[in-house]
Amino acid sequence: MTPRPFQPSTDYPPLARLLSATTLRPVTPATLRAQDAELPSRGSLYAASGKPVTGFGRIRLVTADPDGELLAYATAWRAPWTPPGDIASLVVGSAGLPPERLLPLTDALEGWARGAGARRLLGELPDHGKALLRLLTARGHQVDAHVRTATARLDAVRPATPPPGIRFGTLATTIAPQPALQLYRLYLETLPDNPGFADALPDFDRWYAEAVTGEGCRPDWVFTAECAGRIVGVSAARTTDDPHTCHVDYTGVLRPWRRRGLARALKTFATHRLAAQRVRTAHTEVEAANRPMIAVNSSLGYRWGPGHYRLIKEL
Repeated sequence: MTPRPFQPSTDYPPLARLLSATTLRPVTPATLRAQDAELPSRGSLYAASGKPVTGFGRIRLVTADPDGELLAYATAWRAPWTPPGDIASLVVGSAGLPPERLLPLTDALEGWARGAGARRLLGELPDHGKALLRLLTARGHQVDAHVRTATARLDAVRPATPPPGIRFGTLATTIAPQPALQLYRLYLETLPDNPGFADALPDFDRWYAEAVTGEGCRPDWVFTAECAGRIVGVSAARTTDDPHTCHVDYTGVLRPWRRRGLARALKTFATHRLAAQRVRTAHTEVEAANRPMIAVNSSLGYRWGPGHYRLIKEL
Protein backbone atom coordinates (compact mmCIF):
# COMPACT_ATOMS: atom_id res chain seq x y z
CA MET A 1 0.00 0.00 0.00
CA THR A 2 1.14 3.54 -0.75
CA PRO A 3 2.32 5.66 2.20
CA ARG A 4 0.25 8.74 2.96
CA PRO A 5 0.81 11.77 5.23
CA PHE A 6 -0.03 11.45 8.91
CA GLN A 7 -3.51 12.86 9.62
CA PRO A 8 -3.86 14.39 13.12
CA SER A 9 -7.65 14.23 12.91
CA THR A 10 -7.72 10.41 12.80
CA ASP A 11 -4.27 8.89 13.28
CA TYR A 12 -3.37 9.59 16.92
CA PRO A 13 -5.21 6.55 18.38
CA PRO A 14 -3.85 3.97 15.89
CA LEU A 15 -0.37 5.53 16.10
CA ALA A 16 -0.46 5.21 19.89
CA ARG A 17 -1.37 1.53 19.54
CA LEU A 18 1.40 0.93 17.01
CA LEU A 19 4.09 2.69 19.06
CA SER A 20 2.98 0.97 22.26
CA ALA A 21 3.33 -2.41 20.56
CA THR A 22 6.64 -1.73 18.84
CA THR A 23 8.52 0.32 21.45
CA LEU A 24 7.22 -1.69 24.45
CA ARG A 25 6.36 1.57 26.22
CA PRO A 26 2.78 2.67 26.76
CA VAL A 27 1.89 5.60 24.50
CA THR A 28 -1.44 7.39 24.56
CA PRO A 29 -3.08 9.66 21.97
CA ALA A 30 -3.12 12.43 24.57
CA THR A 31 0.64 12.13 25.05
CA LEU A 32 1.26 12.35 21.30
CA ARG A 33 -1.01 15.39 20.97
CA ALA A 34 0.72 17.11 23.89
CA GLN A 35 4.15 16.49 22.36
CA ASP A 36 3.00 17.93 19.05
CA ALA A 37 1.50 20.96 20.77
CA GLU A 38 4.97 21.90 22.04
CA LEU A 39 6.37 22.09 18.49
CA PRO A 40 6.08 25.03 16.09
CA SER A 41 3.05 24.65 13.83
CA ARG A 42 5.21 25.20 10.75
CA GLY A 43 8.77 24.17 9.98
CA SER A 44 11.58 26.51 9.03
CA LEU A 45 14.23 24.45 7.28
CA TYR A 46 16.83 26.53 5.47
CA ALA A 47 19.67 25.52 3.17
CA ALA A 48 21.58 28.29 1.42
CA SER A 49 23.47 27.48 -1.78
CA GLY A 50 26.33 25.15 -0.91
CA LYS A 51 25.47 25.21 2.80
CA PRO A 52 24.07 22.35 4.94
CA VAL A 53 20.46 22.50 6.06
CA THR A 54 19.63 24.17 9.39
CA GLY A 55 16.44 25.04 11.27
CA PHE A 56 13.46 22.91 12.27
CA GLY A 57 11.15 20.72 10.23
CA ARG A 58 9.69 17.25 9.93
CA ILE A 59 7.65 14.84 7.82
CA ARG A 60 5.35 12.07 9.07
CA LEU A 61 4.05 9.23 6.91
CA VAL A 62 1.92 6.18 7.59
CA THR A 63 0.81 3.01 5.84
CA ALA A 64 -2.71 1.96 6.83
CA ASP A 65 -4.96 -1.01 6.18
CA PRO A 66 -8.51 -0.55 4.79
CA ASP A 67 -9.87 -0.22 8.35
CA GLY A 68 -7.54 2.66 9.18
CA GLU A 69 -5.25 0.64 11.44
CA LEU A 70 -1.62 1.66 10.98
CA LEU A 71 0.71 -0.98 9.63
CA ALA A 72 3.75 1.29 9.64
CA TYR A 73 4.84 4.77 10.66
CA ALA A 74 7.80 6.85 9.46
CA THR A 75 9.06 10.26 10.44
CA ALA A 76 12.11 12.40 9.68
CA TRP A 77 12.96 15.62 11.49
CA ARG A 78 15.64 18.01 12.57
CA ALA A 79 15.75 20.22 15.66
CA PRO A 80 17.40 23.66 15.67
CA TRP A 81 20.38 22.37 17.69
CA THR A 82 20.98 19.31 15.46
CA PRO A 83 24.35 19.55 13.66
CA PRO A 84 23.95 21.37 10.32
CA GLY A 85 23.24 18.97 7.49
CA ASP A 86 21.80 16.18 9.67
CA ILE A 87 18.22 14.92 9.70
CA ALA A 88 17.03 12.16 12.04
CA SER A 89 14.49 9.50 11.14
CA LEU A 90 12.47 6.63 12.55
CA VAL A 91 10.53 3.84 10.81
CA VAL A 92 8.44 1.25 12.68
CA GLY A 93 6.22 -1.53 11.41
CA SER A 94 3.60 -3.72 12.99
CA ALA A 95 4.45 -7.27 14.08
CA GLY A 96 4.74 -9.66 11.16
CA LEU A 97 4.96 -6.93 8.52
CA PRO A 98 7.56 -8.00 5.93
CA PRO A 99 10.56 -5.62 6.05
CA GLU A 100 10.24 -5.01 2.30
CA ARG A 101 6.97 -3.21 3.03
CA LEU A 102 8.94 -0.57 4.95
CA LEU A 103 11.26 0.33 2.08
CA PRO A 104 8.81 2.77 0.40
CA LEU A 105 8.71 4.66 3.68
CA THR A 106 12.49 4.77 4.07
CA ASP A 107 12.82 5.89 0.44
CA ALA A 108 10.25 8.65 1.00
CA LEU A 109 12.11 9.92 4.05
CA GLU A 110 15.40 9.89 2.18
CA GLY A 111 13.84 11.80 -0.71
CA TRP A 112 12.43 14.41 1.67
CA ALA A 113 15.81 14.79 3.41
CA ARG A 114 17.62 15.22 0.08
CA GLY A 115 15.08 17.79 -1.01
CA ALA A 116 15.60 19.70 2.24
CA GLY A 117 19.35 19.90 1.62
CA ALA A 118 20.46 17.32 4.20
CA ARG A 119 23.88 15.74 3.98
CA ARG A 120 23.21 12.82 6.33
CA LEU A 121 20.10 10.85 7.29
CA LEU A 122 20.31 9.35 10.77
CA GLY A 123 18.13 6.44 11.86
CA GLU A 124 17.51 3.82 14.53
CA LEU A 125 16.66 0.17 14.22
CA PRO A 126 15.97 -2.30 17.06
CA ASP A 127 18.18 -5.33 17.56
CA HIS A 128 15.51 -7.68 16.26
CA GLY A 129 15.28 -5.85 12.92
CA LYS A 130 18.13 -7.77 11.32
CA ALA A 131 16.24 -8.42 8.08
CA LEU A 132 15.51 -4.72 7.54
CA LEU A 133 19.08 -3.89 8.56
CA ARG A 134 20.40 -6.06 5.74
CA LEU A 135 18.10 -4.31 3.25
CA LEU A 136 19.13 -0.85 4.43
CA THR A 137 22.87 -1.57 4.45
CA ALA A 138 22.49 -2.79 0.87
CA ARG A 139 21.05 0.68 0.11
CA GLY A 140 24.02 2.52 1.60
CA HIS A 141 23.10 2.85 5.27
CA GLN A 142 25.99 2.22 7.68
CA VAL A 143 25.89 1.10 11.32
CA ASP A 144 27.31 3.96 13.38
CA ALA A 145 26.65 2.57 16.86
CA HIS A 146 25.02 -0.27 18.75
CA VAL A 147 23.27 1.08 21.85
CA ARG A 148 22.50 -1.54 24.51
CA THR A 149 19.97 -1.36 27.32
CA ALA A 150 20.76 -2.48 30.86
CA THR A 151 18.78 -2.97 34.06
CA ALA A 152 19.90 -3.30 37.69
CA ARG A 153 18.25 -4.04 40.99
CA LEU A 154 19.24 -1.31 43.45
CA ASP A 155 19.62 -3.36 46.60
CA ALA A 156 20.96 -1.60 49.66
CA VAL A 157 24.67 -0.89 49.23
CA ARG A 158 27.28 0.79 51.38
CA PRO A 159 27.97 4.42 50.53
CA ALA A 160 31.00 4.82 48.31
CA THR A 161 34.22 6.44 49.50
CA PRO A 162 35.23 9.14 47.01
CA PRO A 163 38.81 9.31 45.77
CA PRO A 164 41.13 11.69 47.69
CA GLY A 165 40.21 15.34 47.18
CA ILE A 166 36.74 14.53 45.79
CA ARG A 167 33.42 15.35 47.45
CA PHE A 168 30.16 13.68 46.47
CA GLY A 169 26.85 15.55 46.53
CA THR A 170 23.96 16.55 44.32
CA LEU A 171 22.93 19.53 42.27
CA ALA A 172 20.46 20.33 45.08
CA THR A 173 23.13 20.44 47.80
CA THR A 174 26.30 21.56 46.04
CA ILE A 175 28.09 24.69 47.14
CA ALA A 176 30.07 24.90 43.90
CA PRO A 177 29.73 28.30 42.20
CA GLN A 178 27.31 28.44 39.23
CA PRO A 179 26.66 24.69 39.46
CA ALA A 180 24.22 24.47 36.53
CA LEU A 181 26.64 26.27 34.23
CA GLN A 182 29.49 24.06 35.43
CA LEU A 183 27.39 21.00 34.77
CA TYR A 184 26.52 22.22 31.28
CA ARG A 185 30.21 22.71 30.48
CA LEU A 186 30.94 19.21 31.80
CA TYR A 187 28.37 17.80 29.38
CA LEU A 188 29.94 19.81 26.54
CA GLU A 189 33.40 18.44 27.33
CA THR A 190 32.49 14.82 28.00
CA LEU A 191 29.73 14.02 25.51
CA PRO A 192 32.06 14.00 22.45
CA ASP A 193 34.01 11.16 24.12
CA ASN A 194 30.86 9.03 24.37
CA PRO A 195 30.60 6.62 21.39
CA GLY A 196 26.82 6.66 21.79
CA PHE A 197 26.51 10.43 21.26
CA ALA A 198 25.55 11.56 17.77
CA ASP A 199 23.72 14.86 18.24
CA ALA A 200 24.80 18.30 19.43
CA LEU A 201 24.03 19.75 22.84
CA PRO A 202 21.42 22.52 22.68
CA ASP A 203 22.09 25.96 24.15
CA PHE A 204 22.21 26.33 27.92
CA ASP A 205 18.59 27.39 28.43
CA ARG A 206 17.12 24.52 26.42
CA TRP A 207 19.54 22.02 27.96
CA TYR A 208 18.59 23.25 31.46
CA ALA A 209 14.88 22.93 30.65
CA GLU A 210 15.40 19.35 29.45
CA ALA A 211 18.14 17.98 31.73
CA VAL A 212 17.51 19.78 35.02
CA THR A 213 13.86 20.88 35.15
CA GLY A 214 12.39 18.59 32.47
CA GLU A 215 9.95 15.73 32.95
CA GLY A 216 11.21 13.31 35.60
CA CYS A 217 14.21 15.48 36.51
CA ARG A 218 15.12 16.14 40.14
CA PRO A 219 18.12 18.24 41.23
CA ASP A 220 18.67 15.81 44.13
CA TRP A 221 19.01 13.00 41.59
CA VAL A 222 21.80 14.77 39.71
CA PHE A 223 24.73 13.29 41.62
CA THR A 224 27.97 15.24 41.44
CA ALA A 225 31.67 14.77 42.15
CA GLU A 226 33.45 17.99 43.10
CA CYS A 227 37.09 18.95 43.54
CA ALA A 228 37.95 22.34 45.07
CA GLY A 229 34.62 23.82 44.03
CA ARG A 230 34.70 22.39 40.52
CA ILE A 231 32.19 19.80 39.33
CA VAL A 232 34.32 17.09 37.70
CA GLY A 233 31.82 14.23 37.43
CA VAL A 234 28.09 13.63 37.17
CA SER A 235 25.64 10.73 37.20
CA ALA A 236 22.11 11.96 36.49
CA ALA A 237 18.93 9.92 36.99
CA ARG A 238 15.29 10.77 36.44
CA THR A 239 11.97 9.40 37.62
CA THR A 240 9.66 7.19 35.59
CA ASP A 241 5.97 6.35 35.79
CA ASP A 242 6.90 3.71 38.37
CA PRO A 243 7.93 5.38 41.67
CA HIS A 244 10.30 2.47 42.36
CA THR A 245 12.09 2.70 39.02
CA CYS A 246 14.52 5.30 37.65
CA HIS A 247 16.35 5.89 34.39
CA VAL A 248 20.03 6.80 34.54
CA ASP A 249 20.43 9.33 31.75
CA TYR A 250 24.11 10.14 31.76
CA THR A 251 27.37 9.56 33.61
CA GLY A 252 30.46 11.58 32.71
CA VAL A 253 33.84 12.46 34.20
CA LEU A 254 36.21 15.17 32.98
CA ARG A 255 39.36 13.78 31.38
CA PRO A 256 41.92 14.85 34.05
CA TRP A 257 39.92 12.94 36.71
CA ARG A 258 39.47 9.68 34.78
CA ARG A 259 41.14 6.35 35.51
CA ARG A 260 40.79 6.87 39.27
CA GLY A 261 37.65 4.78 39.74
CA LEU A 262 35.61 7.97 40.02
CA ALA A 263 32.79 6.94 37.68
CA ARG A 264 32.21 3.66 39.55
CA ALA A 265 32.42 5.34 42.96
CA LEU A 266 29.99 8.09 41.89
CA LYS A 267 27.49 5.59 40.48
CA THR A 268 27.79 3.55 43.69
CA PHE A 269 27.05 6.72 45.68
CA ALA A 270 24.05 7.40 43.44
CA THR A 271 22.85 3.80 43.87
CA HIS A 272 23.05 4.12 47.67
CA ARG A 273 21.07 7.39 47.64
CA LEU A 274 18.43 6.08 45.24
CA ALA A 275 17.98 2.80 47.13
CA ALA A 276 17.52 4.80 50.34
CA GLN A 277 14.58 6.53 48.61
CA ARG A 278 12.98 3.17 47.81
CA VAL A 279 14.07 3.08 44.19
CA ARG A 280 14.49 -0.60 43.41
CA THR A 281 15.25 -0.74 39.68
CA ALA A 282 17.44 1.36 37.38
CA HIS A 283 17.46 1.37 33.59
CA THR A 284 20.16 2.85 31.39
CA GLU A 285 21.62 2.70 27.87
CA VAL A 286 25.27 2.34 26.86
CA GLU A 287 26.94 2.15 23.46
CA ALA A 288 28.54 -1.25 22.92
CA ALA A 289 31.92 0.36 22.16
CA ASN A 290 31.92 2.25 25.48
CA ARG A 291 33.83 -0.50 27.25
CA PRO A 292 34.76 1.49 30.38
CA MET A 293 31.11 2.30 31.16
CA ILE A 294 29.99 -1.24 30.32
CA ALA A 295 32.59 -2.51 32.83
CA VAL A 296 31.38 -0.03 35.46
CA ASN A 297 27.73 -0.97 34.98
CA SER A 298 28.47 -4.70 34.95
CA SER A 299 30.37 -4.37 38.23
CA LEU A 300 27.31 -2.67 39.74
CA GLY A 301 25.03 -5.55 38.78
CA TYR A 302 23.49 -4.27 35.54
CA ARG A 303 22.20 -7.00 33.24
CA TRP A 304 22.19 -6.39 29.52
CA GLY A 305 19.05 -6.47 27.40
CA PRO A 306 18.00 -5.61 23.85
CA GLY A 307 19.11 -2.41 22.22
CA HIS A 308 19.14 -0.69 18.87
CA TYR A 309 21.46 0.14 16.00
CA ARG A 310 22.10 3.73 15.00
CA LEU A 311 22.35 4.12 11.22
CA ILE A 312 23.82 6.85 9.01
CA LYS A 313 23.17 7.34 5.30
CA GLU A 314 25.39 9.85 3.51
CA LEU A 315 23.26 11.77 1.02
